[in-house]
Amino acid sequence: MSRGQSMVEFALMSSIALAVMLIGVQFALIGQAALAVSQGASALARYAAVNPGTMGPNSSVSASSLPSAAQQLLSSSILTNAGTDLTVTVASYTGTTTTATSSPGYTDRTVVSMSYNAASKIFLPSSTLLGITFPTTLTASDSQMYE
Repeated sequence: MSRGQSMVEFALMSSIALAVMLIGVQFALIGQAALAVSQGASALARYAAVNPGTMGPNSSVSASSLPSAAQQLLSSSILTNAGTDLTVTVASYTGTTTTATSSPGYTDRTVVSMSYNAASKIFLPSSTLLGITFPTTLTASDSQMYE
């Protein structure tokens, strides 16, 4: 009798353990993508500050439209669907103000904002699962002074 009970308990507990592990893996994938977006925004802001005008002073483009040197700074994990899941917005501002400039100087700064559609990273149901809703859009922003 106890042998059958052990099998039933194992079946119940293993299904719960598997669900917890899948949710953990899902959050790890989303967390990795969030870190890649944050690091990518920092790297692209640095690239835009060192190479003024190469990414456009005030523009919003998909990752596939970036110069190849800028694309190489991004993690391959966020360049899914040929870069169409990632939108990069570059803006140049005068000094520390919020006044946009189209011809930045050395005292000005560039701000790079990135938005990543993480829907391709979610393999569990994207609607609420056990009260958990997974983020589908990841964003990051970084600012650098022009050199």
